[in-house]
Amino acid sequence: MSRDAKHGSWWSSLRRSKYSVASVVAYTLFTDMVVYGVVIPVLPLLVVERLHGDTRMVGLLFGCYAFGLLLATPVFAILSDKYENRRYPMMLGLIGMAVSTIAFAWAETYFWLIVARMAQGVSGGASWTIGLGMLADVFPKERLGVVMGTVLTAHTFGFAVGPPLAGWILEYWGYAVPFYVCAVIAFVNFLAIVWISEPVKHGGMKAAILEQADHTASDEETATPSEQTPLIADNNQTESKPSIGMIGLLKNWRIMSCVLCVTVSASAFSGIEPALPIYLRDQYGASSSTTGFIFVFMVVPAFLAPIIGYMSDKYGRKAISAGGMIMMAIASPILAIHYSSVYLIIPSLMLFGLSSPMTLTPILPEMGEVVHEIGGAAYAQVYALYNMAFSTGMFLGPVAAGFLMDTGGFTAVMVAFAISLVVCTPILVDWVDVWHKIRNRNA
Repeated sequence: MSRDAKHGSWWSSLRRSKYSVASVVAYTLFTDMVVYGVVIPVLPLLVVERLHGDTRMVGLLFGCYAFGLLLATPVFAILSDKYENRRYPMMLGLIGMAVSTIAFAWAETYFWLIVARMAQGVSGGASWTIGLGMLADVFPKERLGVVMGTVLTAHTFGFAVGPPLAGWILEYWGYAVPFYVCAVIAFVNFLAIVWISEPVKHGGMKAAILEQADHTASDEETATPSEQTPLIADNNQTESKPSIGMIGLLKNWRIMSCVLCVTVSASAFSGIEPALPIYLRDQYGASSSTTGFIFVFMVVPAFLAPIIGYMSDKYGRKAISAGGMIMMAIASPILAIHYSSVYLIIPSLMLFGLSSPMTLTPILPEMGEVVHEIGGAAYAQVYALYNMAFSTGMFLGPVAAGFLMDTGGFTAVMVAFAISLVVCTPILVDWVDVWHKIRNRNA
């Protein structure tokens, strides 16, 4: 029996390929960040100019995305790990993303904007948690840093596309059209999820059987029943992995330190999103298209994420991550300097943008490696913790920025974020290991 006859055509092989899975996950993160990025130049103007709101309303509206993400992430993670199915929850999430995006175009009141923003966050919970879980399923832990860094470039590209696309469309076609465009992108993403096969988990029984079949198909044809793979017996004899819940994961200090640092860095990075468009408009008279164009430079350095992932695998993940947090703390107050031209803010904005992948890219494989070392099958849940930490920061950052903008202006926002980053950075250091090294050196 030929290989194609045994496992299907090349088309079937392509659908279940780990590279197809990685490509679809990358497109899913791209879609999520296009939708997320589109609102950056649109929502502040929508609230302030059309609904006559203030900066606190803008900050709360931005934070509601994170609130929906925080509610949905653990639910998607637990169901995904329990039933070992990734595709169906992602399909549901993308349907929700398309519907919530269209709701933005139709919303006439601040209340409905809040509802649409929370629904958008709920759909994002499926994209991030389950997408990262898919990657952990099909790639070995030694390659997760490079793979996730590469996939996150799609996330970066989506965030780079969203703001300028929205600013340009808003300036010429109005508030609703950017959201219709995003709904179409989400629908195409839904079709891509439908297309791929459920991924075979790396290192699992199904993966071993498929790998063996790829290399020994001709031998299996002539094997006696006693020589063939005893599927039922192996399943019974395979030692089941221990069940680890989110509370159990948080008891591990490596996980907890990652969670805390993700929360603080996400607060700073997301806090700038509602504050900077208003600051650029008030301080420099920037239009929506100019604001969208400037935001691109904040995410351009994030295309270095694959290199950062490689460096973190080679030189130490926590060292790279701590360096990113210090970089963000330095760049934050520099952004608040009043320049003679709006475009002179771009270099400091690029430094700020580079600090985010430096901080976050190493943390993803670090958390996955801890789960691997523990021996539990809880990849989706550990990445749910990452998403919950990120979404908590995404909620706290914009809300805090809205209140600080209302009282102390943009400078107060950036100085407050810089202080929080400096205070939090030492958490990433393994002080027990440092103390042991000092004692051994003095002995």
